Amino acid sequence: MQTANVNVPVRVDARHFALTEAIRLHTVHKIDQLHLDYPRIIEAHVILDIQKHGNRHFAEIILHCADHITLESSATTTDIYVSIDSAALKIAQQMRKFKTRYLATYRNARRAA
Repeated sequence: MQTANVNVPVRVDARHFALTEAIRLHTVHKIDQLHLDYPRIIEAHVILDIQKHGNRHFAEIILHCADHITLESSATTTDIYVSIDSAALKIAQQMRKFKTRYLATYRNARRAA
């Protein structure tokens, strides 16, 4: 059984700062840790933004999945790494919630038939 997505294309965009290799690798590592549950991830797009005033670090993750499913999450903190971790945690919760809903509907449909 596969426990992680294999070779998920991850696009990392940085706004208002230069993207370092360490931040990019951290982001790709967090996306690769998402389990291969339904919905299957086709592409991941991560937008990172550091705003000058207020010291706000913003991370947004958009997952394009099979069957035309799009999941989005975002987080704003004072550290870019914490923002990435928080957004990845939120997107993992959304994936679990979607899978639970999908399986409950599928099981109920099979019992009724």
